[in-house]
Amino acid sequence: MGVEITPVEKSGVSSLLNRSDVQALLKAFMNGSISVLKPALSQTGDFIYPEAEKIMGTSSRMTREILEALSNEEILIKEISTSILSCPYCGSNRFVVELVDTYSPSSSRSKALENIVSGLLGKRMICLNGGHTFYESEGVSRKVYSYRFNPEKKELLGRWLLDITPVLEAFRAKGWKVESPAGIRGKSGVEHTFSIAISYKGDLEESIDAVVDIIVSETLVDESALSIVLKAMDVNAAKKLLLVVPGLTDKARALFDYYNTFNVHVLECNSVSQINSALFEVLTSLAKIRLL
Repeated sequence: MGVEITPVEKSGVSSLLNRSDVQALLKAFMNGSISVLKPALSQTGDFIYPEAEKIMGTSSRMTREILEALSNEEILIKEISTSILSCPYCGSNRFVVELVDTYSPSSSRSKALENIVSGLLGKRMICLNGGHTFYESEGVSRKVYSYRFNPEKKELLGRWLLDITPVLEAFRAKGWKVESPAGIRGKSGVEHTFSIAISYKGDLEESIDAVVDIIVSETLVDESALSIVLKAMDVNAAKKLLLVVPGLTDKARALFDYYNTFNVHVLECNSVSQINSALFEVLTSLAKIRLL
């Protein structure tokens, strides 16, 4: 299943940007941490984007889908990085190359001519995925892309992506351990990305006091925000917080009330300007309880 996008007509920004992992990737582009995402060949023969996977904490398949979706929205620009030969039957690019003589021996040919003909070898491919056999000329050429940020979107995304640096620095000044974005490995072994992870006493690998996801939209956020519940079920954190601008739809709010047993708390803010103060107030209040 691919990445679903709901365009926001007022701003031209898709709902894909509500995701904390996508915001983390775009912030890395905008602050210069990365300039271009280049494909790398994995051990399984697939082309992956390890730098993007590390930033977002997503699977190889989901990462490719997100990059393609951002490209379709013209937020990222994709460029051909290389072309590969693929199996015409299953699309795999893992195969063994076998040199074959396409001319069968003939008793009527002279020895000299036989030597010339035997040098005309063709390449037969044996697909390691399904055992399909095909000649090089029958293979399908497939393009592999690299991705870079579209500078024309910088002003738009600069208004959309939240700058929480001031409040993060205030927390660090208190001696708290803070990561943003934060990749937290769950009990399942899957790594989840949150906007913020904080530990008041020790290292984040030892204990997590709170994880926070932040969603900014120009319309009320629907039940897609419930993705934090799935992450919250898997992550061993004392508190799970979701900050939403400008708020949730009635249906989404009802669903969050139903799933409150998973210790996910929702804070709705009217505007982006309220988020830093809300973060500071909530996480500072939590610290007073956790540090008792």
